[in-house]
Amino acid sequence: MKCGNCGLTKEVLVNSISEPVDAFGDFIDVYYADQELQRLEKRIKKLKDDHEWGELALAYSILSDLCKTKAAVLLEEEDVNLDEVNDWKIKSEKYKSLEKDTVLKLDTEELERGVRTDEESLFTESETKIKKERKIDDIFDDPGFLEF
Repeated sequence: MKCGNCGLTKEVLVNSISEPVDAFGDFIDVYYADQELQRLEKRIKKLKDDHEWGELALAYSILSDLCKTKAAVLLEEEDVNLDEVNDWKIKSEKYKSLEKDTVLKLDTEELERGVRTDEESLFTESETKIKKERKIDDIFDDPGFLEF
């Protein structure tokens, strides 16, 4: 692909069911990987402080994938720095491990909260609607905020 604005060129893989938008999405992912890494790494502390384990696990998963992407991009360069590629691979594995630990923590907390000693059980229907409170910082940290 080639950016019509700045001329940046990057080869992206497509398959028989890929649409042009899929190729464009992959191109953008590679181009903005560094910015997304920085944004998610800053957001992790807030998610930990707020005990948002589900979102934290997702952030770790995305970080792991971004690190793999960085390693793959570096392998395509003419002067391949294998130490740098290995550093990104190690970072990816670290984030994958943190994701697994966070999912385990989430599962444990859900099990602890899910144990009921009253008459309510898993088989009764509940009318409660859980709404997550959105804080203004969460809105501005959302990557989709004000993007078109």
